[in-house]
This record gives sequence, structure tokens and C-alpha cells, in this order.
Amino acid sequence: MKNFLLLQMKLVIRILLLFCIATCFAFADEELKRISEAMPSMPSAKPKKQHKVLVYSHPSGFKHSSIPTGVKALREMASKTKAFEAFFTLKTDEFSKEGLSKYDMIVFNNCTHVQKAFTESSQREAILDFIKSGKSFAAFHSASDGGVPQWPEYTDMIGGCFAGHPWNAGGTWPFFLADEHHPVNQAFETKEFQFSDEIYQYKGYDRSKLRVLVGLDSLKTDKKGNSPSNDYPVSWVRSYGKGRIFYSNFGHNKATWWTPFMLRHFLDGIQWALGDIKGPSESIPQSKQ
Repeated sequence: MKNFLLLQMKLVIRILLLFCIATCFAFADEELKRISEAMPSMPSAKPKKQHKVLVYSHPSGFKHSSIPTGVKALREMASKTKAFEAFFTLKTDEFSKEGLSKYDMIVFNNCTHVQKAFTESSQREAILDFIKSGKSFAAFHSASDGGVPQWPEYTDMIGGCFAGHPWNAGGTWPFFLADEHHPVNQAFETKEFQFSDEIYQYKGYDRSKLRVLVGLDSLKTDKKGNSPSNDYPVSWVRSYGKGRIFYSNFGHNKATWWTPFMLRHFLDGIQWALGDIKGPSESIPQSKQ
């Protein structure tokens, strides 16, 4: 009798395990389906060449559950639009001068605390020199949660460092286009819109070094941030040496990665950084927005 009950228990555990595995695969398939349906079918501009893009997605701090979703979205973006060819890694091995030489762009996908991942000065120099030399860089959400104080040059490059998120992931927040005519903002149908995602405030942020594309309209929320002038950038572009950078704070929530206008915004930002889309990178004073 005892052996029979033990066999019964093992059978139940196996069935539950198989059910869990099947559920996970079904959810993964559903996620990819949503991404594919939301993805633009074509790039906004014809690529000038076959761009090779290295996507790094390993967090050295908080691990966002949307990291795999971002990987799926970027893989689908590359496959469906043919705007670039994507290569994915969780390792830092290729981040050397020689390793990066075969790529046109680096993408940091929700990788917190990059200063802990790239501890060698040669790797840090390789990344910054890669961009300064005329290559491209794009980053999403928590890629800005790193840099200072151990790697201040990274914070200066990306444009700011995470200093909290008064506007949490579960809320729906008001945003506005700081530059409604910029081609990277063509995805948005209105100058003001509402969206649900986690939004950062920053330290080390200097508006004069970048062009804010999307901002948080903090005065329409009940949350207080750290900016005396209520300047909370969300997406921006900038020049860095001869290179070009696109960053967006959007991307904490999984659903962001299957929202059609966000995917178009991300794709256009990547294409802008790669040089396929033309548009200014000079700063816009906050008073002129």
C-alpha cells in the first residue's frame, strides 16, 4: 500500500511538472505572437548596409522579468523588418576592441549595474571608443541604472543614471512629445499620451548634452520627483564623439514590448542611431518644448 501511494505521488508530480512546462511554452508562444503582430512589417528607412547589432541582456543588479521579452522583440524586429542583423549575448567576452570591430551597434537591453559587469578598464574603453569612433549605441530602461560612481564615463555617455522611480510600473502616466517633429517620434499620433510603465528620475543628467524626444508630464501626476524644474526625460537621442545614441526609459513592463507604437519608436530610434534615419541631436531648451 505504501509503495502504491508513493507511485501515485510520483505520477501526480510528473503530471504537474509536465503541465507547468506546457503552460510556460504556451505563454512564451503567446508572447511571441503578440510581439509579431505588433511589430512593424518594414523599417521607416531602407538600411544603407547590413548592420550588425550586438545585444547584451545580462543584468548585474535587479533582474527584470521583461528581459527575455525584450530579446524576443529585438530578434523579431531584426527578422521581420530586416533593418539590422542581431546577435545576442549574456557574456562580456566580445566587449574588446577586436571583438566589437565586427559590429555597427551595441544594444543594452535592461542590463542593470553595467559597472559590475564591465570591471576591466580595457572593456570600458572599448565600449566608449566604439561609439566615439562613429558607431552606434541604443539602450532600454534599466541600462541607465548603472555607471556612477564606479564608471562615471558611462553615465555621461548614456545621459543619466537611475535615481529612483516615483512613477511605478503599475501606474498609467502622462507623457508629451518634447520634439513632435523628430522622425524618431513619428510613431506617436498625438503630442500627449498616457502609457503604463515604470519611469525613472536621474542623477548626472544634463539636458544640454542631449535632445529629449519624450518627457513625463510630472505636474499632471501626484508624485514628486527630484527635479526642481520638473524635467523628466523619457526618450532621447544624442551625439557622442562621431557616434549616435538612442535611449528610452520605456521597457520595464512586458506589454511595452508588444505595443505597436512603442515598437515603432524603438525601431526608429535604432535606425536613427545607425544613421539610416536623419534627424537632429542638438539639445532643445526645456522652455521651448
